[in-house]
Amino acid sequence: MRGGLLPWVVAGALLCGARPIGAQAQARVRVATVSLLEGTAQVRRGPNTPQDLRQGSSVQQGDLVETGDDSRLELKLPDASALRLGPRARLALAAAHFERGPARRQLSVRLFFGKVWAKVTSVAGGDQRFQIETENAVAGVRGTTFRVDAHQDRSVLVRVYSGTVAVRRNAASDAGPKDGGRREVPGPEEVTRGAWEKLVGRQMQILISADGTPGVPAPFTEADEAGDDWSTWNRKRDEQAK
Repeated sequence: MRGGLLPWVVAGALLCGARPIGAQAQARVRVATVSLLEGTAQVRRGPNTPQDLRQGSSVQQGDLVETGDDSRLELKLPDASALRLGPRARLALAAAHFERGPARRQLSVRLFFGKVWAKVTSVAGGDQRFQIETENAVAGVRGTTFRVDAHQDRSVLVRVYSGTVAVRRNAASDAGPKDGGRREVPGPEEVTRGAWEKLVGRQMQILISADGTPGVPAPFTEADEAGDDWSTWNRKRDEQAK
């Protein structure tokens, strides 16, 4: 553990793009509530037909959530943390356990594409994990506010507004091509921890390329978010939640 950050475990074994996340044999547990919905959103549970979400609807472990055009969705978690999805976003709750108390919470979500804003409550100590995984990167924290933008070209932008986020390459992205074909695998080479994990602090951002290579954390300013309606909307929601 470094700087109070969580130890990471990539949730690759739990996450599979070929089917909705979450085995059917798992017990369905209500882990989030739709606290705000602007526009439309749907939830899919296994092979079932998608259902429309409304304010007050429950979202369970294993659910796949999608937002429509010009839509925004806020999910409130049992520990008072919040996840907000922007327009045309798809997210799955791979693992979510809050019943053992805040110090032992476990949340792992998969963002297939779109934007997510996470406002995570701070909890000292304990065995906990709170992470957002994309195809090429994993971002995890304890208490902070940050956003993850998964672009159509597979690149990922992470911006941190408070606290610190550890961003690292998703090892699952190295599993092989999605079409089942072969690809050349580079020979063994020495890789430092810094090449796989980057710490991104307050008012810093990092861009992960489409092949999963992390850039160098760099500062961003309000000017960089001028005209960014997603950031403006979320900042207002954060203020209202105080």
